[in-house]
Amino acid sequence: MLKINEANISEKLIKLIGKKKHTRFTVLPVEGINKSYYKNPFRFSEILKISFLFSKRIFLEDHIHLEKSNIFSDIIIVEKNLSEWFKKQIKDKEFIAEIIEAENVFELFIESMKLISSPKRDFSNSETSISKDSLIHKNVQIGNNVHIGPNTVIYPNVVIYDNVYIGSNVTIHSNTVIGADGFGYTNNITKIPQEGGVVIKDFVEIGACSCIDRATIGYTYIGENTKIDNLVQIGHNVKIGKDCRIAGKSGIAGSARIYNNSIIAAMSGVKDGIKIGPNSILAGASMATKNIPPEMTFAGNPARPFNQYFKELAKRS
Repeated sequence: MLKINEANISEKLIKLIGKKKHTRFTVLPVEGINKSYYKNPFRFSEILKISFLFSKRIFLEDHIHLEKSNIFSDIIIVEKNLSEWFKKQIKDKEFIAEIIEAENVFELFIESMKLISSPKRDFSNSETSISKDSLIHKNVQIGNNVHIGPNTVIYPNVVIYDNVYIGSNVTIHSNTVIGADGFGYTNNITKIPQEGGVVIKDFVEIGACSCIDRATIGYTYIGENTKIDNLVQIGHNVKIGKDCRIAGKSGIAGSARIYNNSIIAAMSGVKDGIKIGPNSILAGASMATKNIPPEMTFAGNPARPFNQYFKELAKRS
């Protein structure tokens, strides 16, 4: 099960948010989390939950296309120039968090992440739960705070880092890595601590030599019955819905959303933060640089509607 990272509230945070009854805090995504994956969900009621908003990236659609979150932040610290935009996004939504405007929110986020960052991971298997009905082959490395459900098969040489939740009837093929650090760095190449986890739901299959990165905060999410081919890279905080298919040599950058029953064909790429609508297809060797609406097929680099792409090809031939 995932764990809750927390730390003492810094003086800078106290000055910004005012005096609170809590003395400890943790960092959550703005869109919240589902408490069912956390080892001690009741701990959330005892600590201050803070979110930071410093870019136009918020995923209210997750409640519709994935699963509802049931733990939200107490305070959302918003970059001043995004405040009006954010308030429009949450209008008529059930957001009850206190909203605080600030400057340099990204820097404050980095400082807060350093406070909750974990020591080096030691793969000691502490607080790990593996169903007796699962089959774990030789040379599989399993970290701390890992849950593996029944009837799951993990083939040789798989590495599972800390804070990974794997459901039932999951298949993970050889040499795949689940939960390595996401590729998060500041502009001056300072590493952003990666303190989240990975959730893999029931009946997922993951091919050989694929990588699914841990989230910066919250969790990277793979929905029920989704199938992932060999040699696929899935970045931090990506969320993929149920019944999706991700073909070989594809790469999905951080915080992208691939909603239910969508297909990412071979050798395709999805830019960070991009949304692929439900029942959509990204054709082979294409690059999604803008959101793809539901029930659409896009192709090319940059990807555009399928008919438009082939009309352009015909004109050039």
